[in-house]
Order: sequence, then C-alpha cells, then structure tokens
Amino acid sequence: MLSNDRRSEIATFLRLRRARLQPEQIGLPRGARRRTPGLRREEVAELAGISTEWYAWLEQTRDVHPSMDTLQRIALALKLEPAEQQHLLTLGGYGQESGSHGSAREAMVSPQLQRLMDQLECCPAWIMGARSDILAWNRAAAVIHGDLHAMQGIARNGIYQLFLNPRMRRTLVDWEAHARDCVAKLRLTYANYIDDPWFNELIGLLRARSPQFAEWWEEHNVRLPEDGVKAYEHPEVGRLVFDYAILQVAGGNGVPLQLITYVPTRDSGTQEKMEGLLAGFDHAPRSRQRG
Repeated sequence: MLSNDRRSEIATFLRLRRARLQPEQIGLPRGARRRTPGLRREEVAELAGISTEWYAWLEQTRDVHPSMDTLQRIALALKLEPAEQQHLLTLGGYGQESGSHGSAREAMVSPQLQRLMDQLECCPAWIMGARSDILAWNRAAAVIHGDLHAMQGIARNGIYQLFLNPRMRRTLVDWEAHARDCVAKLRLTYANYIDDPWFNELIGLLRARSPQFAEWWEEHNVRLPEDGVKAYEHPEVGRLVFDYAILQVAGGNGVPLQLITYVPTRDSGTQEKMEGLLAGFDHAPRSRQRG
C-alpha cells in the first residue's frame, strides 16, 4: 500500500514530466487552441494504454495501486530517461532497495574498507551512507572537506557540507552545476525513504536553511550516480583537479554504502600539490570512522 506522501510524489513527478513533453515530440499537432503546457492527460493515457480517468487518479493522489507494467508503460509514454524510469518505479514500490531502508541508518564501515582508504595516500576518499552521511574517511579527505573530526551529527553529511558549509562554496569550481547534480542524485535515493523520518530530517533541514536547495528540490529532477571530474581552488596551493569514482560497497553489516575516491588528474600538478599539503598533516590522525 502506498503512503499519502508517496502518492503525492508520484503525482507531482508525473505532472512535471507531462508538462515537459511537447506534442511535437510524439508526432501530435500542437493546435491553435492548446493551452495545456506539454501533453494532456488523455494523450498520456492513450499512449500508455490505460484509461484517462485512471491516469487522472494517479495525478490526483487517489488511492490507486499501479502495477510495475503500468508504470513502465507510463514511463515510455512520457519518454522518461533511465534514471527517471527507475525513480517512478521506486516511488511505486518496485525499487531495488525497497524494504531495505530500515537498517540504513545503522550502516557500519568494516576495518578492511578503512584500511583500503588509508592506502590511498594522495587520493581523498570517504564512505557515505544512504542519505550521504560521511561515515569514514582517510587523511587526504581533509583537503576537500576540512576537519571532519570536528564535525558532529548531521553536519558531517556530504549534501549538508555542499550547501551549508561556506568552505565548499568557495573552493569547488562550478559549484552550482555540481550542487544541482547532487540534488538530483539525492532525489533518486529519496524515493526509497519517503516515509523515513531519519531521511526526512536532512531534507527538512536543507529546505529550511538553503533557498537554492529548496528551489532545486521542487524540480524533481533525478540522476544516476556517475564518475567524473571535479576541480577545487585550494587557498594554499591553487587549482586541484581530480578524477572521481563512485563505488558501491557492502558495509560491515551488509548495508550498501558508497565509496568515493578522488584520484589526482594526470598532468594537472595535483599529485605534487597533494604531496606537499599532506606533508603538513604528518602529526594529524590518518583516518577516523564515525564515532
């Protein structure tokens, strides 16, 4: 059974995606009298092979129970991208992680994963849980996040850091593009945790304290995790450029985690700069898990 919040998410997501799709994209004439932005409900319903009334109930948050096949047909009708298709199915209760979120807040980092990060001398690395809490990190991570040891509670969260820590706004090159990307990735994960107060604590805090997060959250954009490149303007050594990878790993108690690794980009001078910065950390603790 879908909760009221989950039905509301489905309704909003479908309305926004329907408004985005133009009739010309599916071979329909726009017509001089069309006032609806994007497609009409009856057009989506016809393309999906369902009744207009039933589709309208979905957008009206009525207590209906769409099957996986029905949601897949709606996704095709709306020309949803792979991440959007996954998001819609997860909202409908068919996500890969459905039912697993009860233990997500109890995620544990194994000693083996911690040792792996510690071996990445000049490569900042950290492990995040389902809502992007930073659970463990290596010494080099301080170059990106600052003193993670001093951060407590929800302040030691990757999205919190991105939006509410002035250090990240100052140093991350092209902050807005990366921040929008992170909101879309968080929205994709959120589909598994809509009814979880633990996850909603983070969303509520960010919406209250960051107008930009609140604005982008309401766009309901979603995106799959992917590797890429990030650059930072460090106050001491200048431009640092990293190739980053996001790896899915199992925690010490089997809960899925994400291992984020930053590798200095070749011929950027970042490797040498990192070596110099880390030489000043000789007396600092090498790593620490959430405590």
